[in-house]
Amino acid sequence: MKRVLLFRVDGGHVFSISMGHLVRALILAKKLRNQYEIIFVAKGYQDGIAYIRKFGFEVEIIATSDDSDITLSNLCDKYSPQTIVIDLFSCPYVSFFEHARSRKYKTVVFDTLGRLKGVADIVINDTLVKDFVNYSDLNHQSKLYLGPKYFMIDNPPEIIAPRDTVKDIMITFGGSDPTGLTVKVLQVLLETDIEYNVHVVLGPAFTEHKRIHETAKKHKFIAIHNNPDNFFEILNRQDIVISAAGRTLYECAYFGKPVVIVPSIEHETITAIEYVGITGSFYTNIWNKTETPSKIIEFLDIYKNNFLLRRSIYDASTNLVDNSGIKRILDLVV
Repeated sequence: MKRVLLFRVDGGHVFSISMGHLVRALILAKKLRNQYEIIFVAKGYQDGIAYIRKFGFEVEIIATSDDSDITLSNLCDKYSPQTIVIDLFSCPYVSFFEHARSRKYKTVVFDTLGRLKGVADIVINDTLVKDFVNYSDLNHQSKLYLGPKYFMIDNPPEIIAPRDTVKDIMITFGGSDPTGLTVKVLQVLLETDIEYNVHVVLGPAFTEHKRIHETAKKHKFIAIHNNPDNFFEILNRQDIVISAAGRTLYECAYFGKPVVIVPSIEHETITAIEYVGITGSFYTNIWNKTETPSKIIEFLDIYKNNFLLRRSIYDASTNLVDNSGIKRILDLVV
């Protein structure tokens, strides 16, 4: 009988939840499915549940309001997992970890902002923001694995170096884009005399397909990519990327792409500032209809006219994220 690995993760077209945590959990689950029986525990956001089931995994659905330590403890007792992996924007669990320790369940938490209160066995936080990795409250009981070296890139192609000219731009705002930035940014580009091929990537929980596709029909330079399996290959061919500051930003770093960062939530602004300081890329503040459009166009023009800047960003960015994050994390989980 296979050992059980339980994932507690949410995903969906919901502000502050989105799909990034679920995507990360699925990368691990697919790598480990031959060694473990994989069980997902997820709140009942239907697009997230459907995405898990798409890959053939079993899901225990809990209420969208249920952050109870007792619920998770009971589910763990039901399945007796060797390991529980928790990947949530904000982990609500505290007493659960003592329960897990008493049952000899190994606990691994992927954290985001350094606000974890429960004492997990292992804490992984792949952020580059130093303020988001302060775990003094954990009293050194958890083993900490911090920084972009723990960001997972799954089977990437060979990196393409910057081209002399800018021809291709990508718009990508994650798995669901609950703040509607894809539509807003595309509209900005359409209102300007642009000279680029525009690649619009729509994630698995994106909801405004009709509006995007109707727009694309009128413009031959727009290509729509619906949840593409070859996302990295498409990203690798881009000269500039317009993105938020979630998982995709670190993927852009791996491929050395100049980015115009448009944060979708407040904490992403902090990440954007840190990223810009390291790489030389550009960011706007959270969307402002009077300021953000002009900033996007200004930054695109700067990139277009400055190959040396784009090359410098390539050099700085590719030093942030390597191709060994999955191996490092698999060694911790198993």
